[in-house]
Amino acid sequence: MKIFVSIAAYRDTELPKTIKSLITNAVYPENLRIVILSQDKPKSHPDFPQYDNVEIIKMDFRKARGAGYARKVIMDQYKGEDYFFQIDSHMRFEKSWDLKLLTIFEQAQEEAGTEKVILSQYPAPYTVHTGGRDYYPKGDPDFWDKPSWTKVVNTWYGSWAGHREPILDRSKPHPSYSVLAGYIFSLGSFVEEVPYDERISFMGEELCIAIRAYTRGWKIYAPHKMLVWHFYTRKDRPKVWSQTDDSVRDTRWVKLETESKKVQENILRGREEGVYGVGDYEKYLEYQELIGIDFNNFYDKESKRKINKAVLTEELTPAGSKRMSGWCRDQEHRPCETKGCECNCHKKGKRR
Repeated sequence: MKIFVSIAAYRDTELPKTIKSLITNAVYPENLRIVILSQDKPKSHPDFPQYDNVEIIKMDFRKARGAGYARKVIMDQYKGEDYFFQIDSHMRFEKSWDLKLLTIFEQAQEEAGTEKVILSQYPAPYTVHTGGRDYYPKGDPDFWDKPSWTKVVNTWYGSWAGHREPILDRSKPHPSYSVLAGYIFSLGSFVEEVPYDERISFMGEELCIAIRAYTRGWKIYAPHKMLVWHFYTRKDRPKVWSQTDDSVRDTRWVKLETESKKVQENILRGREEGVYGVGDYEKYLEYQELIGIDFNNFYDKESKRKINKAVLTEELTPAGSKRMSGWCRDQEHRPCETKGCECNCHKKGKRR
């Protein structure tokens, strides 16, 4: 039993701790084959000589083209392992996570009536305190520490995202509508049937993976037990879209995201052909009914009401992102900008 572990890292100082947590908390670490794409400055790439099962691909951060591109580079290294596990570079893991995850995976297969199952959900949160100590908050209103399943939403700023929904019956895995790219566990054959699309830079990658998988017979489930933790927001940490990094990168983030949104629209409308498009058309219609969204209707009508003057990608809560943008609800104050604005939409802490 071999697990191919995919980790795309962008100038992430949390990566060494992530690798240590992943390996030391596994019952069978020798069964892991960990492939990392490190996007960093030439002299800043980490090395892991203490681990025989860690492979690192080094890329100059100026060549970075977003998560889809990075994850595609890693997927191309797949060599027929039994399972595929895609995670972020800022994660922590429960003791015996590998055996527990496989047990949940088998439960989900039994529930689904098929081997073609994907486990995915929002991980619980962790943060880093002064001195580098990890802290695991409880009861955070934005980043839950309890297991959840995911439904599909289009945000106020026009991007496709997943919305947490509570799992009420925690005795078994729960059906879910979308994947979370920082936590995907499945059979190795998933890599061959639903390879990553390098054209999709970040926002929207998860829905496109979900619909491509669903229309090829894969069923998505959320684990009913929390086994992994994620460092959300990571304020003041380098991001691929941050202004400083963007100014020296070969391709600007606005260009990448603009092209990415066009690709997403073609996939979700059912126009894209081949492996990056939808599979069975009847399942395509079925998926839209399942999530309650008609993609052609959305792009023809609803998408035109979305306003986004903010950065194209930002790891914020919806409320925080709204305050940082020049957007107002119901288009009531379209000319205004956030700085100095006194309208109800933008007053800090005030909600309508």
